[in-house]
Amino acid sequence: MTNTSQYIIWAHRNPESLFGAATNPVIRNGALLFFEDERRARDECDQLNARSRNPHVHYSVKHAEGRSSAR
Repeated sequence: MTNTSQYIIWAHRNPESLFGAATNPVIRNGALLFFEDERRARDECDQLNARSRNPHVHYSVKHAEGRSSAR
């Protein structure tokens, strides 16, 4: 087994939102949106924040370490 670093994009909705506060990982095309390179994750996060037209939602990057089996 090897250690892998992943950088997951998270969406945060503030309490003033119509549906209230929430924090969830971003799912794109049915899969968790993550990167193994922190810079690429931050670039994607910046793009999502720049395109967001909802003042109640913002995006961030969270680091997650996991273990994967080597084959």
